[in-house]
Amino acid sequence: MTQAAAGSQIRRPTYQEGRLLEAAELQAEQRSRTDALTRHEQNIHTPGVITGLQVTAAAGNVQIQPGLAVDGSGRYLGLDRLLTTSLSDGEDVTVSIVWRQGAAQIELSDRPPPAPADRTPDAWPVVLGQAARSAGKATVRADAREELQLRATTLSTPAGGSRVLLGGHGGRSTQVLGVQLASDAGFADATTVDADGTARVCVDSSVADAVYAAQPVVLDTPVSPPPAAVPWSLYRATVTRPDQTVVEQLRLEVGEVKSGVDPHSLELLVMQGGTGAEQDLLHVDAGTTVTIPNNLTVEGFTTVTGTTSPLPGGATLSSLAAQEADLLAMAQVILNRLTNTDLQATQVGTPTIAGSQVTYTLRLTTSATTAVSGVAVYQTVIGPAQLISHQFIAQGLNLPAASTHDITQTTDAGATGLTVTIAVLAIGVGQDGQPRTATLQLQAST
Repeated sequence: MTQAAAGSQIRRPTYQEGRLLEAAELQAEQRSRTDALTRHEQNIHTPGVITGLQVTAAAGNVQIQPGLAVDGSGRYLGLDRLLTTSLSDGEDVTVSIVWRQGAAQIELSDRPPPAPADRTPDAWPVVLGQAARSAGKATVRADAREELQLRATTLSTPAGGSRVLLGGHGGRSTQVLGVQLASDAGFADATTVDADGTARVCVDSSVADAVYAAQPVVLDTPVSPPPAAVPWSLYRATVTRPDQTVVEQLRLEVGEVKSGVDPHSLELLVMQGGTGAEQDLLHVDAGTTVTIPNNLTVEGFTTVTGTTSPLPGGATLSSLAAQEADLLAMAQVILNRLTNTDLQATQVGTPTIAGSQVTYTLRLTTSATTAVSGVAVYQTVIGPAQLISHQFIAQGLNLPAASTHDITQTTDAGATGLTVTIAVLAIGVGQDGQPRTATLQLQAST
């Protein structure tokens, strides 16, 4: 009274009203269920420990914790209580759980376990660990423990919105784990982990608790700046400046300033010390105030676009910027005297002022004997105590011998009521391959 289901090797009984139900039918029912479960256990995962069954050393003895395993025949092997066993000095045994005589048993063997290919359905031990005793002390090695492992390489949610990848894929043989999310173009990586421990987060992520990084955290791919503020975020951005130069930035945003929120209450701190012993090293708030509580060492030029507070020794960022402007102006005067031979820079007429805008005409002149090619012209605008701007105003000019070239430039001084210095440096290559330079300095009041 059994039949085979289409496409299946599992046989199950069928029942009809009025027919005699015998033990054979009930046994066939049990076999069909057992066979289905065995097929599942043999194909979904490898034999091994499902949970528990840790082997530990205690007071010279060996203990096996309760737990559950499955063998190569799909049988469940369970231990429902703590088991303690003793070893003699010099013993070194393999601890296994195996199905024998209709029950799961713990075995200690002084022989290595058989290779998986040599194990039989009637005796398929699952290794829990290695135990030894020497000089009255028991030790345990868990590296031989056989953990259950999934055979599947892809696990997908029923709705298809996400999936987990186990092992390498798509040309990435070093990958051991991946989490992907569904998109219009298919599945895309959300998180990946490589065999060397390198982890990648490929989507926007939020952190609710403390994060500790044992290895460097690398922002692989720059993104376009967001159209609106992204409060309390860290990201790498690619920015195209007005002069079309492309720069990459590491951005750390504090909270967004909204109506009714004091911008000075949103702070970025670089600090040392724990709670109750904090010490600020650098303090920046959303009100654009930067505070450096201790000494500031400046090694090079400084640019200041706001007000500053006094620093120790009477030095201020404003005074440093003023010194820089003076040195730059002096250097350009000296360079002008030394180099104005084959290439000269002169001012045509007087500058015109419109609000904070200054418009002037620069004339480049070459000598009668020398042509200058690849000329680039760089402009620096210096305010009373700060560098206002610096940019190229011309590039790639080719000037024949005994020629002139006029450049009319409009520059924003940043504000009205200022006297600014405009310094211009032109540099190109003469016919002999040597550089030719010319400088010009002019002043204008907005």
